[in-house]
Amino acid sequence: MKIMVLVNEYTPEALARRKVVVEAAVSAGVEVGYAVIEGSGGGKATTNLHRTLAAPAAAREVVNAEKAGYDAVVAWGTYDLGVEEGRHLVDIPVLGPGRVAAHMAATLCQRFAVISTRSTSIKMHRAAIKGWGVEDWAVDFRYLDMPPMDMPNQADEVRRRFIACARAAVAESDAELILPLAYSIVPLTQNSAELAEEIGVPVLNPLPVTMRLAEALVVSGFKNSRETYPRAELPQA
Repeated sequence: MKIMVLVNEYTPEALARRKVVVEAAVSAGVEVGYAVIEGSGGGKATTNLHRTLAAPAAAREVVNAEKAGYDAVVAWGTYDLGVEEGRHLVDIPVLGPGRVAAHMAATLCQRFAVISTRSTSIKMHRAAIKGWGVEDWAVDFRYLDMPPMDMPNQADEVRRRFIACARAAVAESDAELILPLAYSIVPLTQNSAELAEEIGVPVLNPLPVTMRLAEALVVSGFKNSRETYPRAELPQA
């Protein structure tokens, strides 16, 4: 089985860190490839304008993945860049960790809190949660107020702020689960199981949930619905 991961533009060191956590999240024997979304500006996505500008390049990489024999495509990160667009173009599953994790959170509890990096990120995630149909479960939104690319070098401060936000969400909003919608927090900088033990409620790691779902869809033969995503073709360059 081969899964393509769409990644933003990162330095070689940053990309290497991402590959480590991705490859730890898949089953033995699964081959993982990486396609860089040209013009995506890793760690700088702050508005839906960024999503719109990056969409054509992401869609091209989805098409290229299918042509290269990949069985599924997964976006890196919880903004789900290129996922909706790519589903119109291919006949293999295309998954976004944000949407997958939000629905998994709604499966595991009745009230969850979203924690992300910055206020701009929370605005995007709040709108996405509504679009994904799980707004009734999402009872709290908080952010660490830190740039995502700074987090690997400030792991202790990330942990401190995350735990403070999570405990406040539990105390003030009766959150029963914490959903970190930022790979720069979990899994790149923090371990979800260790955070859950300290906070007292589950902390969901979107990455392994999404990668294993991609595997399950490939094995089962399920794909994105053509009724929802009518077939389309990219314009010729």
